[in-house]
Amino acid sequence: MSNEDGGGPNPNPNTGAGRAQWSQQAYSLEGIASTSSLPMVVRCQATDVLIRRDNPLPLNLAHPILLFSRRSVRKLLARNVLLQGSGGDQRYTETDETVVIPGDYPGHFLRLRSRTAKDHAVHRSVSSLSSHNVPAFLNLTQLTTFQLPAKGAASSNSYPQLDFAPGNVFLPTRALRGSTRVKSGSLLRSKASRHELHYLHCRDERDVHVLVPMNQPGEFVEILRNPQGNGKLSMTGNEIMASQQFPMLVRYVYGGGKPRLTSFSGLLTLLDSFEEDSLVGCVIDGSAFTLLEIPLSSPLLFQMALNNNDLMHLPLVKKALRVCQARATTFASDLKYKFKFAQRILQGRRGQEAFKEDEPLSATNSARMGLTQTYIYL
Repeated sequence: MSNEDGGGPNPNPNTGAGRAQWSQQAYSLEGIASTSSLPMVVRCQATDVLIRRDNPLPLNLAHPILLFSRRSVRKLLARNVLLQGSGGDQRYTETDETVVIPGDYPGHFLRLRSRTAKDHAVHRSVSSLSSHNVPAFLNLTQLTTFQLPAKGAASSNSYPQLDFAPGNVFLPTRALRGSTRVKSGSLLRSKASRHELHYLHCRDERDVHVLVPMNQPGEFVEILRNPQGNGKLSMTGNEIMASQQFPMLVRYVYGGGKPRLTSFSGLLTLLDSFEEDSLVGCVIDGSAFTLLEIPLSSPLLFQMALNNNDLMHLPLVKKALRVCQARATTFASDLKYKFKFAQRILQGRRGQEAFKEDEPLSATNSARMGLTQTYIYL
């Protein structure tokens, strides 16, 4: 690059050995990826980034970033589902938090009969689950069960009560009949009678065996079998994308890392799948060295370090390289939080003045205020 095209070094007199020499021109990630080799130290034009006070960015984009690797993969876009409300009015509700699930994410999910959190395709009793011979189910309301002795433990006629909060997965084994002795009458003349009871024998995710009373009311949703026919209930991200049945309500069960969310119930509404090119990198902040992923289509602009090769020998950059070498591959394939924010796109306006906390960033408002919405993955 030459000074004539705006790519010359910053003439700051403080720039010297051990300091980054930033290009005068700012480039898109697509431009950087197509013309430069990685790893590359860059600096985001963070003054153009606008963040809501109630949703602060968990990293500082003003710090230099080490762009480490490029990847292209198909991803699932999902919305976080949480249990909200109190007492008997608790309901699973979709939130505004979104996550992305790469196709190579090693986690497994269960596909629910309900398509979204608002779907009312539920069973209203345990007996309904038994009569429909469901392969597995998830309780949407609190469930009371009686725990059976563990395998190898001494047999007992006492079954302690075990209550489950909403959101647990159960695999029915068989229906059972039992009886209990009930005393009635006065103190002087009492008699005992037997009452027949019906239970559904199930095991939970920890392989704890329980008896669930058939007459217990509640709300339960059926878990569907894996359509790939491999004998498993759970599905991978690639298997889900192959089905292309969106929206889809799923429950995370095992494998991979969990997203960086304040609350995570394990339930997600899958909205769609899409192909995306992105760059994976690390914030060079001297402490956390936070990994991040930025789509190549991002409108964010970056200055490049013209003395990039010299910077690779600095202790901070070496540490960032070690972090990327050790963790970037796992991070890239992990489930990630989609952090959305606004970027100022018009010159000569103060974005902080145009950006109102209580005004939603709709397409109309964004255009009027000279903003565009973008995002990074954390």
